[in-house]
Amino acid sequence: MIALVLVVALLLTAVTPARAEAMEIGTILLLVGVGVAVVMIVAFLIVANVSDRRRAEVPADQSPADGAPLVLVTYVSPPAAQSP
Repeated sequence: MIALVLVVALLLTAVTPARAEAMEIGTILLLVGVGVAVVMIVAFLIVANVSDRRRAEVPADQSPADGAPLVLVTYVSPPAAQSP
């Protein structure tokens, strides 16, 4: 996380305009894009951490939520009759 903050700080330093100049649209879009990317990465890490905790709390031998046994049903169709 510290490395990411340092990279963002370096980018902000590199794209900082000189005095009395307006920010270009490309610079603004770059800053917004970096901000969105950081938010997406942080959200992904939070969701992954929460799901790992939930998975760790559930015992491995627990049955489905309704308590009913799991039944798998398959159907195999007979081969079609071949004519001579």
